[in-house]
Amino acid sequence: MAAHAETRPTVVVTGGLGRVAQLIRPALASRYRLRLLDREAYTAEDYVRADLTEPGAAIEALHGAAALVHLAGSANPRIGWDQAYRANIVSTQWLLDAAAATGVPRVVLASSVHAIGEYNRAQYRPVPHDVPPWPCCPYGLSKVVIETLGRHHAESTGASVICLRLGLVGWPLVEERHLGMWLSDGDAVQLFEAALTAPVPYGVYTGVSANSRHHWDITRARDELGYHPRDDSESQAVGAGPPTEVLCRLFDETENTIPGGGVR
Repeated sequence: MAAHAETRPTVVVTGGLGRVAQLIRPALASRYRLRLLDREAYTAEDYVRADLTEPGAAIEALHGAAALVHLAGSANPRIGWDQAYRANIVSTQWLLDAAAATGVPRVVLASSVHAIGEYNRAQYRPVPHDVPPWPCCPYGLSKVVIETLGRHHAESTGASVICLRLGLVGWPLVEERHLGMWLSDGDAVQLFEAALTAPVPYGVYTGVSANSRHHWDITRARDELGYHPRDDSESQAVGAGPPTEVLCRLFDETENTIPGGGVR
């Protein structure tokens, strides 16, 4: 008997061996043919080994793709500007150039709440979705630049570009300071599925769960993406302890002022 032709659309996932990719891959694989891209050695069908900091490295992987989910790069808020620039900005620019060259119609970019991390103070919560970027660290600044690159890509190519400002995802919820920015595994899957299907030309959306500690407004993600989170970090609050280390100003509770003066 002849094998059935593959009819599922192809979605390329960069950082395909990483933490978030491994979390969302099983669900996406039921609807899409996944092609993983990472810089590590790995043997599997539809896997491409490539270093995205090199121009043209992703072109082969993107041929025939219906969508691109970009998860590669450094997610470490302690990195300095040089590393953030090369690992996150340079790689994203080369990747978007490849997506333009191959005509990929939809791109989902992993951003972070660190892009607006300076608003993570009591006087701003819940942080609105439409505030100007205000990064808390070089990592957050690199995400602001990635969002801007995504907007330029959408406007210049006509592709749909969705930027997801992710909270804590794929890690155990062991510190109290993360309760307000937690994104559960199940809600993360739903968020990425929504980003791959929503009829949005360009948008930036905060991705956290339906947490009782309502630090980040997800109204836009609900209204425009159809994202309806079901989980609440409060169910794990009893086991969440004190901070273990200083990360960046995202968790600095000192009152601050919006650039230009005043407080929101």
